[in-house]
Amino acid sequence: MDLLARLRPKSLRSKIVLPMVALAVLPATGIGVFAISRMQAAMRANAIERDVFDTTTRARALEEFLRGLETDLLFLGRTQLLNDLAGARTAGDAERVDTLRRQSERELQLFSQGKRSFYQVRYIDTDGREVVRLNVEEGLPIAVPVSQLQDKRSRPYVEATLKLAEGDIYTSPMDLNAEHGRVEVPHRPVLRFGTPLFGPSGERTGILILNLNAAHLFRLLEPLQRGTEAFLVDQEGTYLSYIGPSDEKRARYSLAEKRELREDFTASEVGAILAPSDVGDHFESADELVSIASIATTSGQSPREWRLIVTQSRAEFGVPLRALTLDLSVIMAAVLAIVACVGVFVTGTLARPVTELRRAMRQIATDRGAGLRFSDPDPTDEIDGLSREFRLMAQRLEQAQSRLQGLQIGPAEAQRSSSFGQLISGMVQEFRDPLTALENKIRATGDSSQDTAAGALRENLLEEVEKLKAILESFSHVAKTSRSGAEVTSLAAVVESVVTLVGPELRQRGLLIGVDADPGVPAIEGDVNQLRQLLINLVLNAADARPKSDCIMLKISAVPSDEVEGAAPIGAAVRVIDDGRGIPTGDMVKIWDPFFTTKEDGVGLGLPICRQIVEEQRGRIEVSSQTDHGTTVTVSFPMAGASATPGTGGA
Repeated sequence: MDLLARLRPKSLRSKIVLPMVALAVLPATGIGVFAISRMQAAMRANAIERDVFDTTTRARALEEFLRGLETDLLFLGRTQLLNDLAGARTAGDAERVDTLRRQSERELQLFSQGKRSFYQVRYIDTDGREVVRLNVEEGLPIAVPVSQLQDKRSRPYVEATLKLAEGDIYTSPMDLNAEHGRVEVPHRPVLRFGTPLFGPSGERTGILILNLNAAHLFRLLEPLQRGTEAFLVDQEGTYLSYIGPSDEKRARYSLAEKRELREDFTASEVGAILAPSDVGDHFESADELVSIASIATTSGQSPREWRLIVTQSRAEFGVPLRALTLDLSVIMAAVLAIVACVGVFVTGTLARPVTELRRAMRQIATDRGAGLRFSDPDPTDEIDGLSREFRLMAQRLEQAQSRLQGLQIGPAEAQRSSSFGQLISGMVQEFRDPLTALENKIRATGDSSQDTAAGALRENLLEEVEKLKAILESFSHVAKTSRSGAEVTSLAAVVESVVTLVGPELRQRGLLIGVDADPGVPAIEGDVNQLRQLLINLVLNAADARPKSDCIMLKISAVPSDEVEGAAPIGAAVRVIDDGRGIPTGDMVKIWDPFFTTKEDGVGLGLPICRQIVEEQRGRIEVSSQTDHGTTVTVSFPMAGASATPGTGGA
């Protein structure tokens, strides 16, 4: 039980991937094993059928060759010259006999020319004496002189052929051409064919004998397939020849050794080999696959038959099967590997949202309250839908917490903000009066001074006074707290006026300003002048960030509802986007502080003034920035007629 508990998958990934891979691997393995076994059986059956067919084809080819020899022999037996020669010999006309003998020799030479399988062609009279004999070596027939012709009356093939009827063929057993009780050396297996000759009146005039070099017959059975050997045996089970690569076997299974089948096969196997059959057959021994085919050496009434035996070792026979098994195993392994990879990929795809969900839940529980509890998800729910709903819930929770933190500024912060506004208002009043008097005195000197240098100095002083007045005007914005001049307007109209105002200055600085407005953005309620001043400040700040693309984007969009997904929008927002140098992380906490600036000629009131304007318009301002990648300032306002909680944010 402990082992099973340890092997039981723990993670969601393993719970998915293991059954998935198992469901894919087990059927694939079963199907693969079944397919391999069936293909092996089919391939084995095809190989056996092919071997039997090949053996039968070789046997039929040898039979066709022998039938061709019989046809040639019968055709030659009808030659009139031989009958004329027999008649001249009977008449005792020596001169005519000599002439007809030479003509018969030439006729037989033409017949034997180029036939390498021929060994001897002879015309023998009814007394068994040779009348004409040709010895054939490698297809070259040579006539034997009359003095060397022999008496063959005691030869069994002569006696048997003389007894045949017209048109019959005699085929002798294969022998080694023994003469006078001695076998010719080197050994030359010989097969003899004979047919009787008859005159016009039906009288016997002799016989025609064809000695065939059996070694040529053996060559007709070549070449064999790789790994196979062939044996030729007679119908008594005596080996006639071996065809194959082994010289040792060629000597062992030659006709001279008179080796029997029973020395190599069991009695049942010998019976199967020697059993008469018109079609090929096969059987399997301990080490070999044996194919058998019969060869009829003559077409007479009692045909003599040989058996062609082709053997193939089991090891060689199994090579294609093993190669097929290996190929199929590799393919099956590749398929299983692909299935496993797909399973892992699919499992990762399914488990990734759950992993992210767990990570987010852990983060919320750790950073935003350990008291949060989540019930187990319904297994019928879609994982992606669950993750999406959780992310929406987390976003709403974060927004609610941010708003709660904004509401927790408290009376002390409000008092501090009010005191700061009163201080700024007093400072503006104290500086404005002396600055106005100074400006009037400088302008008064303009009528009496005609000096060019003095005029230039006067203009410079007036420019500096204007800058100081602009700074005081900025201070005065901080001191204002009322929403004067509120009206219903659209952010698109405000943005359009801002582009008209600051566009020329940006073009002088080599910058472009682009606007992307979504359809269906609701109208807002606010002071158009303050909104315009707000966006001008933000656009100029973005321009000072030196955008890499030389472009500043203003994107206008609707603010969706946090409560109901797909509900009507509750406000409008504009984002000022640049891809400039960005705000360092350490400075993000200081950007709302008055008089904090990173510009050499800045006073640090730009963003505080912007925040002041946004809060007066009941809006919300957020800043997100990444060093060397740019800054995005998002300003959102409630739609006209709605209420909102002002606030700021940074990221």
